[in-house]
Amino acid sequence: MNIIKKLIICLLFTSFTFLKAQERNNEFQFEAGVFYTQNMVIHGFNQANATKGWSKESPDVRFEYWSKKDNSWNYGLIFQPLSVNYSGVLSSNLNYKGIVYKAGDAGHLKYQFPTLRFSSNYPIFSSNSGKDFLRFGASIVVRYADINLSTNTNSFNTTNLLALPLINLEANKTLSNDYSLFTRADFLPSIDGSTFLDGLFDIFIGIKKIMNPKSNIDIGLRMFFGGYNPRKADDFANRIFYNAFVVRYSWN
Repeated sequence: MNIIKKLIICLLFTSFTFLKAQERNNEFQFEAGVFYTQNMVIHGFNQANATKGWSKESPDVRFEYWSKKDNSWNYGLIFQPLSVNYSGVLSSNLNYKGIVYKAGDAGHLKYQFPTLRFSSNYPIFSSNSGKDFLRFGASIVVRYADINLSTNTNSFNTTNLLALPLINLEANKTLSNDYSLFTRADFLPSIDGSTFLDGLFDIFIGIKKIMNPKSNIDIGLRMFFGGYNPRKADDFANRIFYNAFVVRYSWN
């Protein structure tokens, strides 16, 4: 985790130094809710899902800082921790590094997946009032994964740190004076596998309620899914799909 801390400090220092010299609006966002594991897949090379049916409800939190400017670039710094403990019975054999984790054995999975991202987007459409808009841009996500799977006889722990470029999209459509339909997403479809099951997708869609000129609340659904297939024998891969019902509070 020392690498993660260094990356966070570096991104924070670079971002605030760059934005300090510009006349911009600062917006802070806090998100909280409950997510449900719709699908947790861990499988070996050419094997079936060993964690079929493993699910868990868990708290969801997310922190965002945005530097905004009308008709110009918006810049965001987002951190979302994730740590979930699963228990279940292995539904299929899992071969990993010369060890077979056998179907029918009771297992425990500790899954950590914190992400840090720097996002930027630019308006390609905006109404005269500025309330309706469509923005496109890009994000860089730094993703750390820590997977610990254990049974009564064997266990393994693997970690991975990866930086990925993502497409960023943000849109707002006014429904009334105080309400609007809002979405923000980061995504990278797969080009060499299943388009939606591989890659990485982080999508929020909800209803925004304007509280006053300096704050608003969003209530909606966050979907986080993606993964990949194992590329070689004696290896494993992971796919996940989370649904989270969340409330977001924004202020400046």
